[in-house]
Amino acid sequence: MDLDSQIDAQHRQVEEAENQARQIEARIARIPGAARLLPTRRYGAPVSPNAIGKNLTLVSLLARHDPALAAFLGCSSGEHRRREEEAAARKLAADAMAAKTAELRAQNHAAAQHRERSALAGVSPLTGRRW
Repeated sequence: MDLDSQIDAQHRQVEEAENQARQIEARIARIPGAARLLPTRRYGAPVSPNAIGKNLTLVSLLARHDPALAAFLGCSSGEHRRREEEAAARKLAADAMAAKTAELRAQNHAAAQHRERSALAGVSPLTGRRW
């Protein structure tokens, strides 16, 4: 390879790295409040996962709003999975509570009907004796 082709190849690599870094920075900038937390870098240098990993605020914003990018940059904490599991557990608890409420509502309705029928028949609902 002659020098000109080496220079051109190196230039293409630097441009590709810069384009990828700008795409990553643009994706981070879409997260509210994360654009101002981006670490500075040289032109043509890739985004440094180490520099991002040192900024806990940026890491937590990435984990919350873009878990795929956080995993790509190597700073994923698994928070999105934990949050999904907690939401599923809350939904299960709410469904169980709704089922229990419906069951108690049916029991109360049956008891009210029993009291009403007993009163109409002239029978004490507690003892079963006639009044």
